[in-house]
Amino acid sequence: MRSDLVAIIDTDRLIHNFRALRACCNEGVKICAPLKADAYGHAVEIVAPALQDAGADFAAVANLQEAVELRTVGWKRPILVLGSVLAIGDKAERRHRIGAIIEHGLVVTIADAAMVAWLSTVAPPSPIEVHLKVDSGMGRMGVMPDEAVELVKSIRAVPHLRLTGVYSHFATADFEQLDLATHQLEVFSEVLGRIGEYLPSGVIRHMANSAATITMPDAHLEMVRPGLALFGYLPSPSMARDIDLRPALRVVSHLSAVKNLPPGHCVGYGRTFITERSTRLGIVPIGYCDGYLRTLSNNGVVSTAVGDAPVIGRISMDQLAIDLTDLPPLSLGAEIGLIDFDPGRSNSVAAMARRLGTIPYEVTCLLGPRIERITTERFQRFRGDGPV
Repeated sequence: MRSDLVAIIDTDRLIHNFRALRACCNEGVKICAPLKADAYGHAVEIVAPALQDAGADFAAVANLQEAVELRTVGWKRPILVLGSVLAIGDKAERRHRIGAIIEHGLVVTIADAAMVAWLSTVAPPSPIEVHLKVDSGMGRMGVMPDEAVELVKSIRAVPHLRLTGVYSHFATADFEQLDLATHQLEVFSEVLGRIGEYLPSGVIRHMANSAATITMPDAHLEMVRPGLALFGYLPSPSMARDIDLRPALRVVSHLSAVKNLPPGHCVGYGRTFITERSTRLGIVPIGYCDGYLRTLSNNGVVSTAVGDAPVIGRISMDQLAIDLTDLPPLSLGAEIGLIDFDPGRSNSVAAMARRLGTIPYEVTCLLGPRIERITTERFQRFRGDGPV
């Protein structure tokens, strides 16, 4: 049975973005692909194999569940778990989690002394690989700079902990003014200098997100972590001059109803839209449950084979209405584009983010589970026997 909602993931575009980011990097720099939040809403089971084949060296996820899922879709390379995954539950729960970490060969983030103290009390059957996170100015997770030396010493004192990486994260690398980003890089460099004598050889240092990968070569160190850019979205519009990125996601549905309304007729909940003329109304089976947010009510735009159409009335949980009056006739089942590949279109991820007053990450990450993710090749077969 075909889904009413389909997200097409173009792996050729994804690989193009990976190679464009690789070209930005200094020679020998590894690329860690952040694949958290179901690969930013793009479907980890599609994205991970493509990036692994393209040569991604590492992956990063938010929690253990995501890490285990990544292994189940065939990811063979190292996985860094960014969250503090051992700060929950009783001893039994924590030991269960350690078992999963060892079974799947995961790299764990350490950001505080309490976690090292607890880990020193367990006796796992094999060593646990860890990366130390430093708060260089982001003000989120991470050891404070003046506590880093002691934390490194305590990690090195635990025989079954293997310190293989040290990292930090930028707060404003996507800004045109890089004052804070430059300061953060200086702070991180100072920390690395202080802890250097206590680090084992071969430690991977990493800090650069998408923006810093594109515009801050001094921040590349041994590895970069470009997330948003891998999927084709610019961290800042000004970076279009620095790199050619191609959005890798398109979302389509179909017309589930077409009807004519007289002037003065309500459309949707709350009577927020009243027809001022005879109106040809289309209904599309997508709503805020699917991540097409209610904020786009009377504000969104969709594409059709004969032109764009505005979203009118309140967006419901499962449906939205569009005004087809000014377009040539469309049949029941005609394809409707909710999100377009082309960043210049009114229904691109970037344009939707601007309409919503948010960032592209939120637009793609909120796409719901009722939207079936498929590759471009499968979509071409999918639509061969009729409208989506």
